[in-house]
Amino acid sequence: MRLFFLSCLISLCSFINGQDVGLMPMPEKIVLTSSRFRINNEFNISIQGNAHERLYKEAKRFNQRLAEMTGIFMKTWNIDSSRFNANASLAIHSKNKGIVQLGMNESYALSISDNKVMIEAETDIGGIRALETLLQLINSDKDGFYFSGAEIIDQPRFAWRGLLISQPYHFMPMDVIKRTLDAMALVKLNVLHFYISDDQAYSIESKKFPALHTLASNGEYFTQEQIREIISYADQRGIRVVPELDLPGHSTAILTVFPQLASIKRDYVLQDHWGVFDPTMDPTREETYLFLDTLLSEVASLFPDQYFHIGGDENNGNDWAKNDSIQRFMKSNGLNSTVALQNYFNKRIQGILKKSDKHIIGWDEILMKELKNGQAKEFFEKEQYQELIQADVPKDIVIQSWRGMEALLSAAKNGYRSILSKGYYIDLMQPAWYHYSNDPIPNNNKIIIPDSEANFNRFESTIIDKIKKGVKLLTPAEEKSIIGGEATMWTEHVTPETIDSRIWPRTAAIAERLWSPASINNVEDMYRRMDIISSHLEWVGSTHLKNKQMMLRRLAGPNEVSSLEMVVDLVEPVKGYQRNKADNFTKYAPYTLLVDIAVADSKKLRDFRRLVEGYIKIGNSSKYQALESVFKEWQNNHQQIKQVTQNSPLLAPIIFHSTSLNLLAELGLKYLSKRSNGENMKDNLLNEFNTIKLSRSVENGHCELMVFESIEKLLQY
Repeated sequence: MRLFFLSCLISLCSFINGQDVGLMPMPEKIVLTSSRFRINNEFNISIQGNAHERLYKEAKRFNQRLAEMTGIFMKTWNIDSSRFNANASLAIHSKNKGIVQLGMNESYALSISDNKVMIEAETDIGGIRALETLLQLINSDKDGFYFSGAEIIDQPRFAWRGLLISQPYHFMPMDVIKRTLDAMALVKLNVLHFYISDDQAYSIESKKFPALHTLASNGEYFTQEQIREIISYADQRGIRVVPELDLPGHSTAILTVFPQLASIKRDYVLQDHWGVFDPTMDPTREETYLFLDTLLSEVASLFPDQYFHIGGDENNGNDWAKNDSIQRFMKSNGLNSTVALQNYFNKRIQGILKKSDKHIIGWDEILMKELKNGQAKEFFEKEQYQELIQADVPKDIVIQSWRGMEALLSAAKNGYRSILSKGYYIDLMQPAWYHYSNDPIPNNNKIIIPDSEANFNRFESTIIDKIKKGVKLLTPAEEKSIIGGEATMWTEHVTPETIDSRIWPRTAAIAERLWSPASINNVEDMYRRMDIISSHLEWVGSTHLKNKQMMLRRLAGPNEVSSLEMVVDLVEPVKGYQRNKADNFTKYAPYTLLVDIAVADSKKLRDFRRLVEGYIKIGNSSKYQALESVFKEWQNNHQQIKQVTQNSPLLAPIIFHSTSLNLLAELGLKYLSKRSNGENMKDNLLNEFNTIKLSRSVENGHCELMVFESIEKLLQY
């Protein structure tokens, strides 16, 4: 009854689009009130209903976090599960025990008044989501800490809200996985995609084939007991763990131990470079399936989730083409392409995993046909979506679209469930607004941006044009087949020291896109709240902020690093796959340099862009003085940089970018001076700028100085 009245209240009130709160993701419905629930040492929690034990554990963890954030010494930590205390500060009612699986009920209602905090949820998982929201509503004034008054009804828009972490490239140990799970819970992500095997390593213990983890892991792997520990840790936070063994390509690690399963006879060694390699399992030999039956059944027994990811991506077919026996098999079975043979392989694997009650998920290559661009576009234009896919791919396979919207649309049009990763490749160092603007439902996108992830661009531009014109490419029923999205943290250029700064806080923007209503799409307000959530992420152990200065101190030696930090905050690592062009990165390359310290989308860089835009828009004396101050700061900082970096070869890229800042600062001050005197020097200054830009707006140390665009806008004003 209370939920009914709360729903009526919220429906009668205007929805608040985040303007006065720091919540992320934003709830489905929220009304802020003037109430303030004061937090003191009498704060206590009581739980009623049919709650799973995980809710009691998470409520105790909530108490600990609350004490740490407020500095309050609580009198009691006990949450009595035997009886309900109606007078408790926080009363939680969970109707049913939740099961951590696809489609789990994560809805909740949260009410904060002056005298009471109440959470009502269909399951304990919804109660856990509500606790994370409540911690984000902590505020303070001269009288102490309080929860801001609010009435909230909330549930996720998508059931699958994931984050992939690849283990074979750079191994991420237990502490990284656990703090990542804590951060995921904070922003309500609910799937950890646990990528186990690739060309570089096989990263979990196998009791059936112990040579896999002893010979093909580089000595870095999780024991089966540790896997169970990760799953338990995730389950307590309402997070699923979905394993992936990438097959039949990306299988060098397996083939180093079992070369007899390979398509080509050669010596196999673990790769230490990154890329797409030829080694592929032989899908025509029964021995391959006997081996995989044992291995996949063992891995499936470790992971209780309903879904098992079989990969299926980037099989170039080169080794299959070189094997006469495989070619004869294809001909005799009417398999006329690499994709067709892989589909045969996938169906055999599906049969194996069905014995373990697993549903298959795979990358979009497992569905899409090999077609020429023109032919694919023609099928799209004629709405012959069935011609874009393999005809006999089982309908219960879930497609993960990473190469472009074509696969997502084709899956939906042909009755397959899918999740979107294209546009959520956080390792490619795109800004948060880029990910935030990318919706899993194409019809919701005002623009879809082609990028370096979209390697499957047969008619991507046509899709974009249609969406811009307001064409609804999917029906409401087809939209429902898109079950969510997943950020991907491929760790080729990431170490345990840097992974947090590559995931957070940008992934919080993706989490909101997948949880909140599509109408929550104000980019500026997203950034405001993302900067707030960044500090919350530190409270749960993320190192995305603190490691920067530590890494700079290593480069600078005994020197003070504040001058270096100013430059670092105005550069960004090169985007997309540009870093790979040098072809000198391996698993053992140094990942301790400027490019590893710099981040995408730093707050200082966004602040400078806003300052320039504000000056152009308003042009008052305060904006003038603020700009003048920034340019003088760049100049003064460059003088300090020259002192700090005299005998530090590792800092050469910082010197380069600092020199560029100094030149731009000189130009900016000249512009402000001329403008204040009423002189029009636009053309001359732009000529100077273009000369600087030609030689200085280039990557150095795999980083680019990101202020050129703003300076150019300023000079054109």
